[in-house]
Amino acid sequence: MSTRTEITVETDRWVVVKRHRTTAWCEGCSRHVEMLNVDDAAIFAKVNSRTIFHWAESGVVHSSETAEGLLLICPHSPNLHS
Repeated sequence: MSTRTEITVETDRWVVVKRHRTTAWCEGCSRHVEMLNVDDAAIFAKVNSRTIFHWAESGVVHSSETAEGLLLICPHSPNLHS
């Protein structure tokens, strides 16, 4: 007689990003927040950078642009969380 063993593995994903902090005004939240750059936002949302640019362009996420032209993404954007 044979027995069957079933093993279930659960995993959690933790992302730790060490970065230069950029605080900016978020129009969507109406407050100052620590913004994410595009690459950090992509990691946070588990998508690629191109998707973040598209979302910012279409207003899916809260975003702003620095004087230098750097796109910043609000980590509190409701659609950023997957």
